[in-house]
Amino acid sequence: MKKILGLIFAVCLFCGAGTSLFASDASSAAYLEACKAFSRGEWESAELLLRKAVAYPQNNNADTNYMLITAEIYAEDNNRALKDIEAFLHNYPGSIYTPRIQYMRGKLLYSLGDYEKAIIVLSDFCHQNESSELYPSALFYIAESLYAGYKYDEAETLYERILTQYPDSDKVSASQFRMESIAQRSREEKLLYLLKQTGEEYLAAKEDYEKQLRLYNSEAINTTRERLVDAQQKNKELEEQIRDLETQIAELKAEQEARSDQEQAIIVAAEKENVFTETSPADEDLKLLKQKARLVQWLLDGEKQNDAK
Repeated sequence: MKKILGLIFAVCLFCGAGTSLFASDASSAAYLEACKAFSRGEWESAELLLRKAVAYPQNNNADTNYMLITAEIYAEDNNRALKDIEAFLHNYPGSIYTPRIQYMRGKLLYSLGDYEKAIIVLSDFCHQNESSELYPSALFYIAESLYAGYKYDEAETLYERILTQYPDSDKVSASQFRMESIAQRSREEKLLYLLKQTGEEYLAAKEDYEKQLRLYNSEAINTTRERLVDAQQKNKELEEQIRDLETQIAELKAEQEARSDQEQAIIVAAEKENVFTETSPADEDLKLLKQKARLVQWLLDGEKQNDAK
């Protein structure tokens, strides 16, 4: 991807920016202002200015639209970004940006809570881009979508795959925490099941005890007395089991609450990656886009100075 953007950077005079240099003053000015905001990382302004720039046919190309989508994602304008991504995939199906745009689409669907569709889109991305540096991140958001849909076994398989096959991924810590959370949920579910079963057994034993007690009060038979003693003992044992299970469940929930803040912080940090991260190779892509924007700005400013002379 860096090579692709480097190539764009080198030939921008002949593709995106070059067109603007010889276009109308209005379209050139719009593109120049958008590039200035983008190169400074002023995402909300860049989004508005790039939207204005692509309104001119001279600027409406894959390069500028990709910059627009990038600005929208950084500005957290997710619904607008998703809409523009759909348009990009329709208008530029063979673009060099298409794989990254497909990943962005899946990530945005996850962020917007459309988990089933996110799984489909990201699964297609993984099938088509097995060598992409975004592959482990795509796996992570498929797992997150499954986790959000309570499909813990399927999610756990993908988290484990990230840990074993992509140990250098920035999604490793978040995947580890999710696996621990799933294990803890599994223990809690087992304890709750045991509590339910023990409770039902206790109620049955209590009912039998009360029945024996009625017989004892009415007949005072030795056999009934023995059954009554046995029922009392069984009830006592079941009550102790219930108290023990309730204690274990309470301890498990306390442990879950104690670590929830730390887990949430790590998961949120993973989700705030917004396609590009400081440790990801994609960060270099963003730098190249900014460099391109600054070059366009410099070229357009120079063109204006030459016209003034």
